[in-house]
Amino acid sequence: NEEAHMKCVRQEGYIEGKAEDILELLEDLGNISEELRERVLSEKDLHQLKRWHKLAAKAETLEQFMKEM
Repeated sequence: NEEAHMKCVRQEGYIEGKAEDILELLEDLGNISEELRERVLSEKDLHQLKRWHKLAAKAETLEQFMKEM
């Protein structure tokens, strides 16, 4: 069904965008390791990504973010 497919594609795009937003916030804190970058980009649970996004916005260091994620 075309409509279901498009909804899925939009959801995937939203998830990818949320992961990119997290990485953008984290880049302000320093150099992101490839391991952390891959972990964020591979996460598909929107609830988890939203939690990480808030955490990234509040974190003062990358170490703090990784410890609390």
